[in-house]
Amino acid sequence: MAEKQVLILTSDAGLGHRRAAEAIEAALLELYADQCSVDVVNPIEMADAPKLIQQIESGYDELVIEDPVLYRFSYHAMDAPVISDMMRAITTGMFNDVMLKCIQDTQPDVVLSTYPFYAEPVAKAIEAIKKDIPLAITITDLTDVQSLWYSSVATMHYVPTPSIRDQAYDNNIPATRVRVTGLPVHPEFARETRSKSELREALGWQKDLPTCLIVASARTQQMATISRFLDRAGVRLQVVVVCGGVRDLYAALKQEKWHGPVQVYDWVDNMPQLMKASDFIVTKAGGLIVSESLACGLPVILSEALPGQEAGNVRYIIENEAGAWAPDPAQVLVTAFTWLQGKPPRFKAFQARAQELGKPRAAYDIAKGVWGLA
Repeated sequence: MAEKQVLILTSDAGLGHRRAAEAIEAALLELYADQCSVDVVNPIEMADAPKLIQQIESGYDELVIEDPVLYRFSYHAMDAPVISDMMRAITTGMFNDVMLKCIQDTQPDVVLSTYPFYAEPVAKAIEAIKKDIPLAITITDLTDVQSLWYSSVATMHYVPTPSIRDQAYDNNIPATRVRVTGLPVHPEFARETRSKSELREALGWQKDLPTCLIVASARTQQMATISRFLDRAGVRLQVVVVCGGVRDLYAALKQEKWHGPVQVYDWVDNMPQLMKASDFIVTKAGGLIVSESLACGLPVILSEALPGQEAGNVRYIIENEAGAWAPDPAQVLVTAFTWLQGKPPRFKAFQARAQELGKPRAAYDIAKGVWGLA
């Protein structure tokens, strides 16, 4: 059988788009091995990409942290129909040469995008080379996404939840071009089957304590305070902090004099093991980290959220009773204390609901769909 070429287009405006792309890549290579070649490309990084777009992507974290009001305004403004159509036209024009070169260089049998701005430029490039190449889109937030995600030129939309499916219908996408798969997490989340006790022993953690995993990133600001509060809460609790490559946070927490058992990591590549060894998680409301948590059956305390798509992720967790919204360190402490000291059946209900919502095999389902399109 001839090798199929799969092109996955992504972005580095936040980690979620690329991690979703890498999850699907890993699933494709696992399922189809030597029958498949996968290129994961961020067109914004290409030499001929518009400098303005490169500057916007590189300044994304700074904008989110330093001017959330402006971010909220721009997010909602782009969802207006007139502005949305204008953005499609602008991005198609700006990416025309870059996307054409990308398609010509990779010669894909199918294209998958995990970023909302690429569909129209890809379609125009495919038209220019006069080839029949299917285009699929994977949406990387759980609810209330921008209408820019939906494209009449896409062969298929892989969506994470029924509410996103319904939103696709509202944006005039036919039911035959929408499939609910869950949000793709790395296949390792499905492959890891060891018990919490086995994982904790392998990680060097205490095996008999309730364990809270705290996940920070360049776009979180409260995790140091939350870590200290939970360590001093006066409850039986093991705290594990992943600093996400934020070196100042890592340095500060490594110098901290902790009261109880606390593990501090900088950047990790074993998140499935850390999550499955934990009992609950404190994190921001990014679509992928929330989906990874649910895939591990972890109740989620969401401490921070971007306006727009992440606010929708918060609502998804609360409405589905898989966690809590606690936008202040003191509220995180109260929530954790309630979970740990309250009636066990209530906390177990959160765990069960998280497990029900989790889709650890979503990347495999999308990979099979993409393979079928090719």
